[in-house]
Amino acid sequence: MNRFFFVGLSIAVIAFLTANTLLMFGEKSILPKSVYVGEYQQTYARTYDTHLFKEALTAPQGTVEIYVQDHEALQQWMVNEGDSVTAGSELASLNEAESEEQRKVWETQKTALESQRTEVQSSLTALQQARAAQGGPVSQDKADNSEITNEDDETIKFDVNVSVGVAVPQDGSYAAGIAQAEQQLASIESQLAVLDAQLSQSLSNPSVISPVDGTVSKINRDTEPLSIEIYSNEKIFLSYVLADEWPLVEVSDQVDIEGQGIEGIATGTVISVSEMPAEESKWLEAYHQLDPKEQTNPLAYYEIRIAADAPVESKMPFGSNVNTAIALETAEDAVALPINWLFDYDGSAGKTHTLNINGRPDVLPVATNFEVSGKAVLTEGPEAGILVLNEEKLENFTAPPKVFMPFPNRQPNFDYAKNTNWRAYVEYVLAR
Repeated sequence: MNRFFFVGLSIAVIAFLTANTLLMFGEKSILPKSVYVGEYQQTYARTYDTHLFKEALTAPQGTVEIYVQDHEALQQWMVNEGDSVTAGSELASLNEAESEEQRKVWETQKTALESQRTEVQSSLTALQQARAAQGGPVSQDKADNSEITNEDDETIKFDVNVSVGVAVPQDGSYAAGIAQAEQQLASIESQLAVLDAQLSQSLSNPSVISPVDGTVSKINRDTEPLSIEIYSNEKIFLSYVLADEWPLVEVSDQVDIEGQGIEGIATGTVISVSEMPAEESKWLEAYHQLDPKEQTNPLAYYEIRIAADAPVESKMPFGSNVNTAIALETAEDAVALPINWLFDYDGSAGKTHTLNINGRPDVLPVATNFEVSGKAVLTEGPEAGILVLNEEKLENFTAPPKVFMPFPNRQPNFDYAKNTNWRAYVEYVLAR
């Protein structure tokens, strides 16, 4: 009988303890509780940003091509590849006997280009008016103006547009058409400036002259029409983005530029983002070597152009490689929290726990701007100086419990301790 008594007593005690435990510590218990929170931090504000790191090449801001119709018209090239030229300097001398025929060719080309310019300007105006009705900025080109004086003391002004890569923001359905029209117009203006320069030459001493300051990049001496290509002295940095990167980069994005020939880190700005796939060129080929990536779609490369905010003091050759960091997202005086400290988080909104003045947790909704380095940068949520808690158990209570946390500790600076004289330790101990 004693055995059944003790068994029954044991069962009764265990049932009593279990019932009390459930009543006291269960999720639906109304008894006040304290929860230990091992992780917490006081929020602070700072500037957060995300970057897209890209290899880039030093390239000319613009190029000018000058054509000679055939070998008979050309007497002698006066320059070679790599030579620096100024506006008005002779590039080649022409045969006087053939110059009249060459002049007729230039006049015909000029007439055709002027007609084409009128058509493109009309189309561009229509597109700009249509986009303006919807709202959004309209980009403008920058021109490189040069002047020379010919043999008759006449001043010839060249208005050569070297901004062929037009900076058009991605802000509307008309952007692609406007960009294409502006690029065509820039190319036409450049060609007309070249033709005007050639037609201004005296028939007694005909020559091909340069309409701009720059560097001779290439001379076609063999196949007709003969030609010479000149790089402008103004340099930009050329890079390419893939299809999935293209929506992230916009005109006016800030860029950090670093490379040989640049002292420290220079700042720049994205001046154009092409909407057309990049054509095969020596620039794209060089970029593939600098940043090789497997890409199933060979057309998924888009050209971007970056201009330094201030002229680079040191001389940099065309084609030299630099590293760029394009700022995609920036938030100043923002608070950020570790992503795993948020709950009910869907990538743009969630919740977190903060500590109120009564020592209990409050649920605070948060909205995020972007994520960087495992943190969510907030647009809405706790202000700087608020204590934020990280404890999953807090989500299970119907009423907020009191929390207790470990005291903050500060690790001693080993380098400081190592360099402190032993007498300072003795004086500290005795002073206590």
